[in-house]
Amino acid sequence: MHVIICDDEKITCAELERILTEYSSERGVKLQTDVFFSGDALIDYLYKEEAPDILFLDIELPGVNGVVVGDYVRRILENEQIFIVYISSKEQYALQLFKNRPFDFLVKPLNAEKIFRVLDNIYRIVGKSNCDFEYQNKGITYRVQYRDILYFQSIGRKINIVLRQETKGFYGKLTDVEAKLPKYLFLNIHKSYLINFNYVKEYTYEWVKMVNGDILNISKANRAEVRRKILEREANELRNY
Repeated sequence: MHVIICDDEKITCAELERILTEYSSERGVKLQTDVFFSGDALIDYLYKEEAPDILFLDIELPGVNGVVVGDYVRRILENEQIFIVYISSKEQYALQLFKNRPFDFLVKPLNAEKIFRVLDNIYRIVGKSNCDFEYQNKGITYRVQYRDILYFQSIGRKINIVLRQETKGFYGKLTDVEAKLPKYLFLNIHKSYLINFNYVKEYTYEWVKMVNGDILNISKANRAEVRRKILEREANELRNY
C-alpha cells in the first residue's frame, strides 16, 4: 500500500515513518511511504500523481489546512477510496471532519498501538471490500465489487445497481439482495433503497444525499434506526483510540 504522511512537525513525520516500518516488518506487508510538510505541496502532488491508499493528515498545516485537503480529495478529485486518517493535538476538531468522510481521527501524541490498530482495521476492510456482489441478467452471471456500489434501487421487479458512472440492472427482490450483503457496509433505508455507508455525503432525519448527488428518502418506519446506525458509525470512525 502507498501511504502519505502530511504534517508540518518533522518529529511527528519521523515517528510515523518509524511506526509504519515496524508495522510492515511485523505484519509482513509492503508499505511505500511519502512525506509532505504542507497542504499546498500535497495538493500539488495529488493533482499530478496517482492517489495513495492511506493518508495520515494533520489538520493545522501552513497554507492550505487538512480540512481543505480532505475536501479536495473527496469533492474535487472525487476519490472515495483513500483512507483519510486525521491527526491533531486538539480533540475538538473531530466532529468538523464528517463531510470529508475520514476513516479515523487520532489525537497526538501518536504511538505504535494507535497506528497498528488503524492499519489493522484498514487491511481488514480492504479485504472485505474486495468482495463481489453476484447477479444474473439474461442467463449471464456478472460481478460488481462492493466498493464500487453506491446503492441498490428497487423499481417494480427490477433492481438497479447504481455506480458512480453507470447503472446496472437485473430482476429480483431487494430483500434477497439485502440478505447477501454485509450489514457493516450496506443499510436498508427504504423498501426501495439499500445504501453503501461509505458513500453517504449528507443526511437528515428524512433523507440521505449520496456522493453522486442523488437524494434518497428514508421511510418513516426506518428513520429512527437509520439515524442510530449512521450516528453510531460516525462515532466509531471518529473515535479516539
